[in-house]
Amino acid sequence: MSVLSWTLPVVGEDAGGKQLLDPEEVWQGLLRKAENPVPFIAGITDCRVLERHDDGLLREITVAGQAKARERVVFHDRRLMVFHQLDDPYLAEIHNEIGHDEQGATTLTIRVVLSAEGKAKGERDSSFVESTAQYFGGIVQPIVDRMVRMREDLRPRG
Repeated sequence: MSVLSWTLPVVGEDAGGKQLLDPEEVWQGLLRKAENPVPFIAGITDCRVLERHDDGLLREITVAGQAKARERVVFHDRRLMVFHQLDDPYLAEIHNEIGHDEQGATTLTIRVVLSAEGKAKGERDSSFVESTAQYFGGIVQPIVDRMVRMREDLRPRG
């Protein structure tokens, strides 16, 4: 398996019941996560933006206070961000994509694309795929929860 994927509706609970973020609010949340993933993803302990580009940015993240990795983040059509992994031999890309489910609710899909080396490692060692799936599968709900909690800050001004 070379692609792992998870999709969740971007919905949470508040005093008034369920609240659903619209695609623009989710996009604003993804922009914040690209700039600073620390509040969104447990395990990422630091992030520095190294360069800014018209279509995204280059960042360096620190995982668990030790391992550093550079990612080229490319923004596509206010619905897709692709995190190109520049230093990880096993991961090629991580996609964050905004969509809709059958009921019309806004969704967030996290898609992990393994590199050729990652695919080969997964074929040799099934625990690699299992641990990768467990880690990335476990970060989707906290990302959604964080966006829901910061909803007021994600709304367009004006």
